Amino acid sequence: MLFTALTTIFFLIASPLFNQAILWDNLIENNNSLPSSSYSLGPKLTAKSALVVDLDSGKILFEKNSTKVLPIASITKIMTALVFLDENTRKWDEEIVVLDEDLIKWTNSGGEEIQPARLSINAGDKLNVKDIFNSGLIKSANNASKILARLVHVCCGQTFSDLMNEKAKALNMTNTYFVEPTGLNPANRSNAQDLSKMIREAFNKKEIVEALSHQTYDIELKKNGLSYGQHLHNTDKLLGSFVNIKGAKTGYLDESGYCLAGVSDYLGKKLIVIILGAETSEDRFQEAKSLIWWASQRLDD
Repeated sequence: MLFTALTTIFFLIASPLFNQAILWDNLIENNNSLPSSSYSLGPKLTAKSALVVDLDSGKILFEKNSTKVLPIASITKIMTALVFLDENTRKWDEEIVVLDEDLIKWTNSGGEEIQPARLSINAGDKLNVKDIFNSGLIKSANNASKILARLVHVCCGQTFSDLMNEKAKALNMTNTYFVEPTGLNPANRSNAQDLSKMIREAFNKKEIVEALSHQTYDIELKKNGLSYGQHLHNTDKLLGSFVNIKGAKTGYLDESGYCLAGVSDYLGKKLIVIILGAETSEDRFQEAKSLIWWASQRLDD
């Protein structure tokens, strides 16, 4: 037991992240024992906001500015997927023709044209509904999320974004607002506590859990009677790591910083973890790992 604790502490100290805020009061009082996690303030984070919640009980195990409303970038695509599943009337193998309106053309806040994550597709290409759905979550393909939103029938002057906001309200996400389905617009905003509710809902959907579990994924495209494929890589680098992330959605904009929202099953403890506004992509993943490890010790207290 002592060896395991010392090994874990060595890992944490060796991590480039860990100039951590751990209070050693217990060790000072009793030189024969290691400090329990109840004496820890938790990891020191670059993230503007963070939250860890026990999935089963709903108990908050760690929070930093968890009610602060921030841009959420491509974490938006989780809500896009939820609304699609609620409203979908199409079969997974139905072929969809790509339209000009599905293609991504985007400029940042400075007016500079950017090339966000996307599938390499052109108008007239065909791909099936399941591949469109999975591509938005696995590769964070913005054009796939645009197609997904287009496939949902809306009426009475509503937009897909209206459906997203209605779903947020139904989930009691009272500080969340969406203006489009991809996350490219920084006006898509929420806070960590609201996002934990969305993640809880998402992980009740087998289609979302399955999609997020793929480290790689192959899609088939058709054009002019010919087929060709694309090999996609998951943007979540924590899949297969020791903290056993079951699935997570990443996000990044200049305005949002590096974000992550997902669920881990570390040592049999299911945890929702939210990271918003980390300084670098590496910080995002290292801080998520650190929080999962730290919070799992809290459950043992």
